[in-house]
Amino acid sequence: MRNPLGAAGSVWRTFGSAGMRRRLRFELRKRLSLFSATGRSVPAAVLTHEPPQRWPFRPNPRRLTRDTHGDLAIARAMSVLAGEHHAYRALWRRLPSMPDEWNTNLETGYRYDATAPWFHIPHATTGSDIKDVWEPGRFAWAYDLARGWMVSRDDRYAQAFWQSVESFRMGSPPYRGVQWACGQETAIRATALLWAEAAFTDAPATTPPRKALLRELVWLSGQRIVEALDYALSQRNNHGISECVGLIVIGARFRAVDREAEEWLRRGRDLLDDQVLDQFAADGWYAQHSFTYTRLALDQLVHAELVLRTLGDGMSPPAIERVQNAIGLLGSVMDVATGDVPNHGANDGAFVLPLTTAGFRDFRPSLTAAATTFRVPLPRGMAADAETLAWLDADPPSTAGRERARVATGGSGWLDARIQETRIFARAGTYRSRPSHIDACHVDVWIDGRPVAVDAGTYRYTGPWAKALAEERAHNTVVIEGYPMAERGPRFLWLRWPGAVMRSVEEDRESIRLEMVNESWRQVGIEHRRWCQITAETVTVLDELSLPEQAAARVSVHWLVDGPPDDVMIIADADTSAEVSRGDAATPYGWISDSYAVRRPTSSVRVSTRIPTRRVRFVSGFGAARSEPHLRLVLASGLAALPTAVLSAGGSR
Repeated sequence: MRNPLGAAGSVWRTFGSAGMRRRLRFELRKRLSLFSATGRSVPAAVLTHEPPQRWPFRPNPRRLTRDTHGDLAIARAMSVLAGEHHAYRALWRRLPSMPDEWNTNLETGYRYDATAPWFHIPHATTGSDIKDVWEPGRFAWAYDLARGWMVSRDDRYAQAFWQSVESFRMGSPPYRGVQWACGQETAIRATALLWAEAAFTDAPATTPPRKALLRELVWLSGQRIVEALDYALSQRNNHGISECVGLIVIGARFRAVDREAEEWLRRGRDLLDDQVLDQFAADGWYAQHSFTYTRLALDQLVHAELVLRTLGDGMSPPAIERVQNAIGLLGSVMDVATGDVPNHGANDGAFVLPLTTAGFRDFRPSLTAAATTFRVPLPRGMAADAETLAWLDADPPSTAGRERARVATGGSGWLDARIQETRIFARAGTYRSRPSHIDACHVDVWIDGRPVAVDAGTYRYTGPWAKALAEERAHNTVVIEGYPMAERGPRFLWLRWPGAVMRSVEEDRESIRLEMVNESWRQVGIEHRRWCQITAETVTVLDELSLPEQAAARVSVHWLVDGPPDDVMIIADADTSAEVSRGDAATPYGWISDSYAVRRPTSSVRVSTRIPTRRVRFVSGFGAARSEPHLRLVLASGLAALPTAVLSAGGSR
């Protein structure tokens, strides 16, 4: 099933006309080495310019001391003091200490050329995942040291921060080496430096030369971002938002003393609304089809809006409406008791507003920051994160007055349905931006409040995992041998995109039913319909596939079960074979990645059949629906004909 438009058509669809022009311009300048390869002379006034009086990156130490978990804050700061950083908020790894280590993958020993211009640094190499080198260069560990200093007034934390800044500057001269190779990484680092500048302002270790060094790095970051902004904007994803926000915060920091900074602010502000309107759908769904990327974008937009307000400005009402809807969407799919959300789509471990000691999977701090900034009520039952509010020195947002509806859904094809402690999250949408993972008609399941069938996450963007966890075989959906839902191109490009629609959603007092239609195979005459029904104790999923004779192939349904494999029972109306894998290092299946570069074993359950006729049905049962008589009734009559009483009374397996 080749894309009839070919690679050129796919590129056009991915980047759009403006994006293609920007990307071609960037690639031409890169090929001709027309970017700056050395640091520019920083205006003298920048080096001595103190933060503006009204400046949102100024934490309230007294409030933070009161509202943070003191022991945990000190423990995290001590870990950084001991030479570690919390990579992807999941792994404590060694923090670079010597200048040359900032260009070294400390996990593999691979060294990037610290003297090479940033545009000559390869992003994909054998022997190194570049994200492992960029992660300490994001300076997320600086928030831990700043928190430790504000809570304890122990100058060792400030001293450790400044020594790392000096080491970084020596090992990463402006515009050379791996740490300058990405504008988004540069923007994230610059924002962290601005938070640290304000937090450490009165520490004994904070000397005028050190403050000048930090300001030099931040100003040079603005120049690096603006020079190659075409690349970020052509991506139409988090890169564009992050770099526009970087220009806004850096420009606002130095606008009073530097005309170039004033121009960065203007340009970032002019472009940001377009980025938001392009990347957020009307219902708040984010272009990268991922909740962790949604959080990344919202965290960055909090920075931008807070800074713009100090200037008497702000994002446009249409852009703010999209952001508010995204905040509402995130609240709709979040567990208010834990802050966790479905691990849906790509997950690169990004946490760019770490104003909290909470874990990576806890979205409540980011939701607190976004809700208070953009004036959106928090979900009922969710407590605002006091530590985040202390960093922002902000009032808590209001709380929704009504209980959450049993069914939350949006025009982008997502749905979150709950009856008491039973829940599903489903996605059956068409794509106006390039896919992230290929999982049309994907379903996640919770029984008794416990996740049972879940999404795999990412683990890594390199090696065998890069493709395996993005393609449909890893997800909670169906697979047809020889007929992939989408066709992959180089890197993050997809030559043919999947598609699905949420056909109907119905509910009564006892149950919720939905129907999804997978349109990925329409051009070859394959039909796939998926029905789901949930009650207070059960989830039942019926998959029906119809194939033309010439397309007869092996078909399977797969569930990634966060527990023992018998948490799901699957039957079909044809002979089947079952395949169960769990944590086998030789395969990427049977693993869950809760954050980047980490994985834990789980059960990958796949039931397959060679279709003897043009139609095959699978029925999957969770909770009390795992009884064979119950599933055979569904197989014979379909969900629509199944009495609710049977669902509620289904026995355990």
